[in-house]
Amino acid sequence: MARPNSNRWLLIPALLLAVVAVACGGGEEKTLLSKYFTASKVADNMTLANIATVAFDPVADGQMQTFSIMSVSAEKVAPLELKAKAAELKAAVDDEKAFSVKMKAFQEANLDAIDRILKAEGKNQTLKGKDAELQKEWTKWREEARVHSKKVSEIRKVVAGAQPIVEISCQDQRNPIDVQAYEGEVASKDVTIEGRVKQEAGTATKKYLFTLQRVILKGVNGKDNVGRWVITDRKNVQ
Repeated sequence: MARPNSNRWLLIPALLLAVVAVACGGGEEKTLLSKYFTASKVADNMTLANIATVAFDPVADGQMQTFSIMSVSAEKVAPLELKAKAAELKAAVDDEKAFSVKMKAFQEANLDAIDRILKAEGKNQTLKGKDAELQKEWTKWREEARVHSKKVSEIRKVVAGAQPIVEISCQDQRNPIDVQAYEGEVASKDVTIEGRVKQEAGTATKKYLFTLQRVILKGVNGKDNVGRWVITDRKNVQ
């Protein structure tokens, strides 16, 4: 009796694995989103913190069972404004501090009058004479203080919004760098997927558009630091 060819049987599992790998393909977008949905499903916040700034909550959004990529847009590249905005924020904060010193000096020089002004304003009373003149001047100080505060707040929001993406994309915990110290670029692309999502009401097919971004910092230790792709936005697609 002829002996079975054992090598032939060993090839079958390998062949099946190859077929599965092709069927589950989709490039780096598929790999990243698969990792994202798996981590979301088990609330692996450590993994999520390294790959995304948006959540896919298993309670509110459901659990992604399977999905396929429908389209990937062309990459768009824009200048990274973090360094410039960080410098702008420092200048605005310095200006606000310098103004606050002057405002405090004016306030301390007119404590009694300002106390009368505040009490009159609280009662909607009209002031006269020197207090009325001082009220106009004090009002200008307060209005300018609000302008400084608004400017700092607006720039701080821009920096706060951009820095997490840069840090997640480029930061290496073993060799941390000051991401605000470098010029760079932000590459973005949109990925549209269709998937089966399990929720309390049942499983349904849904479509989503995910935005992926990657930061490239220029001249880090003499070379470009090309960051990893990060999921930064998600929208439902009708």
